[in-house]
Amino acid sequence: MGTLGLDTERGLFLGIDFGTTNSVVSIYNFQEGEAQTIPIDGSNIFPTAIQFESDPEDENKLSRIFGVQAKEAAIIYPLSTVLSIKRYLGSDQKISVVVDEKEYPFTPEQIAGEILGHLKQKADEYAQEELGITGEFSGCVITVPANSTDKQKKMTRDAAVLAGFDPENVFLRLEPAASAISYAVGESADKKVLVYDFGGGTFDACVLQIKVEETGEPTISIVSTYGDNNLGGNDVDKVIMDIVYEEFKKLTNEEVDLFDENADDGVSKRQKKVALVRLQQAATQAKERLSHTKSTKITLAPLIQEPRIVNINMEITREQFLTHKRVNALGDSDTTFEKFKGKSVTDLIDETLACVTRCLEAGNLTEKDIDEVFIVGGSSSILYVGEKITERFKKEPFKSRISPALSISQGAAHYCNMIMMPTVRGPVVHERTIHPLGLEISGRRFLEIVPAGQDIPKDGLTIDCAEPLVTNHDNLTSVAIVVYESTLPKTGEKTPSVNQEGMKRLAGTSLRGIPQGPRGQEKVKVIFHVGQDNMLKVTARSLSTDGVVTELSVDELYV
Repeated sequence: MGTLGLDTERGLFLGIDFGTTNSVVSIYNFQEGEAQTIPIDGSNIFPTAIQFESDPEDENKLSRIFGVQAKEAAIIYPLSTVLSIKRYLGSDQKISVVVDEKEYPFTPEQIAGEILGHLKQKADEYAQEELGITGEFSGCVITVPANSTDKQKKMTRDAAVLAGFDPENVFLRLEPAASAISYAVGESADKKVLVYDFGGGTFDACVLQIKVEETGEPTISIVSTYGDNNLGGNDVDKVIMDIVYEEFKKLTNEEVDLFDENADDGVSKRQKKVALVRLQQAATQAKERLSHTKSTKITLAPLIQEPRIVNINMEITREQFLTHKRVNALGDSDTTFEKFKGKSVTDLIDETLACVTRCLEAGNLTEKDIDEVFIVGGSSSILYVGEKITERFKKEPFKSRISPALSISQGAAHYCNMIMMPTVRGPVVHERTIHPLGLEISGRRFLEIVPAGQDIPKDGLTIDCAEPLVTNHDNLTSVAIVVYESTLPKTGEKTPSVNQEGMKRLAGTSLRGIPQGPRGQEKVKVIFHVGQDNMLKVTARSLSTDGVVTELSVDELYV
């Protein structure tokens, strides 16, 4: 491939699909004129997993194992292995790792940064040794779910910086848009495409408008999107886990609770951790097999050995897989279990289709307006998904020459091409605001400031609130600035209530120190700025002579 004649001041960029279960990295091959996936540790698909162990040369340090080895190590060392870290991005929950009976706390972005750093290192080595590319990847394009909160995006960006990428060269792009680029390469007709993305931890539905310009190159615009950040393939796995756990309860007369580490049932904490990791991995493998076969066997012999040996040896049919109603919490919080209790795999898929409905409504579209359905994500391979999409849209999902598991990363690599070589031709995505953004005003009503569908220039979109806000009580010294995003379908209602389902509270702060005065005298100007990564900054400024100002990044202040 040789040394590339690129914009060396910006360096090389790596396209990263950082997934809940698996991750994929790609680059743009300028000689071939196409995106190329880079194998990490010998495989295109890299398990998003890390395991810590004591450094043999320094007992005060930790060494790391990544990918397949870490995923397999989770069976033996569950307390020192972290899986599915993407689900923690956006939360303030600490990740506890125990190595040699010593506890080490990490933030979610620190763990994600460790994994991204390994991906960067291996990609650097592959590019230099196998492709003959000089230099290293100083920049990256990381894809995020379309319905990510600003806090999730902020923590993803922080993780990339911790991994060693240049802070000025970290770009976030939406997963459906990235996958659509993979679809649009070589497209010769205008189309509306629904991207159905059923990943490991999240579900996204997104409608994209693809238009072929006179140059022959496609441009892509996001029409609408809707999703669920807490619904993914992991939740499908838990239905299979539930089937197996019901069998385990029968074999033990419900005398052993694998999810209660402190229960006095004769099973050690470590043995329970190991059993649960094995159960999780067996469920994931069974799901993959049941996407292609009518039944599969699960053998866990033994699952536990104390106080007595318990072997699991059972057959699960596709019918059971699709229709079994979950009855066990399986370690989920009360809130999470309430969401999934009594739900089958068909119910979960039906919930994804309800998101599709909301996505179509947000774009004022019907199924007849959709020319193609493009499925993405590992759980999209479940046959029931294809059947329901075919039934609903009267057409089979698009069969890409690119694996659904690789399409997002390769789309990210096309973004890298645009950054490194802005003059070259290729698919272009017109970034737009996805949902209306605004403020809570008196009466708990929503005041829209940034409409949906607004083009976002390279330097971002800045919109002032049309009218200054005024105080609604006498002698106030502070006013609340509370930011909301509306995912409600368009109804013509100008000021809906922020209590309605579909209104998302993004952030809140207070503008303090305003001069006292009668109601309505003090005025506050509010400015919204949306970057191309759909991250939001809000500025509120008092207009009095003693004016004060506050600025918030939504991601930093959301609670």
